[in-house]
Amino acid sequence: MPVPAALTLEQAAALPEAYLTAYLNLFQLGKLAAGESVLIHAGASGVGTAAIQLARAAGARVAATAGTEEKCERLKALGAELVLNYKTEPLAETVLSWTEGAGVNVVLDPVCATYWNDHVRCMAMDGRLVLIGTLGGSKAEVDFMSVMLRRLQVIGSTLRGLPPKRKSDLTKAFWSFAGEWLERGECLPVIDSVWRPEQINEAHQRMERNENVGKIVLLVP
Repeated sequence: MPVPAALTLEQAAALPEAYLTAYLNLFQLGKLAAGESVLIHAGASGVGTAAIQLARAAGARVAATAGTEEKCERLKALGAELVLNYKTEPLAETVLSWTEGAGVNVVLDPVCATYWNDHVRCMAMDGRLVLIGTLGGSKAEVDFMSVMLRRLQVIGSTLRGLPPKRKSDLTKAFWSFAGEWLERGECLPVIDSVWRPEQINEAHQRMERNENVGKIVLLVP
């Protein structure tokens, strides 16, 4: 993947994992289209900030979640139309109100079990739930009838386990999809902080405290 003219080397280093993950799951698997709505959890993460920008650039309406008011404001600045603080606001009710009862077409979910029932309630007919993590646990009681009656699709996904050929094809497809936006600076990787190798423990601690907005970058000589 080339380094886009509008990006610094640190920003370019944040592209592969975050942006390829967002592209794979929103567009190749989730089939997100212009005019549709998407709910992006962990919106302040590297993948979340990438997903918000790609979805907005593609013409989708974006809702996102974050855990502090400061992070919520940052996500609004990135283009999220609805940002809800998951610690203080009810997920399903807020999303349904935002969509006037229709529900969202796609959910990008790194949380999994914790939000299963909320997602079934707030997804649109023929909605696509893309599971990319299990931060909230991997087991939940499932009402399959609700999934069937609303024709919901539940899609499991991991990027790292893909074979090299699939990753190569994914990179080429992503560049064809978003390369012009990156070259023009319309989508910019969000860099939270840059660390040296001897600071790796501090960098991990910042991430574990969930303080970052965007990618934490490690500079390797």
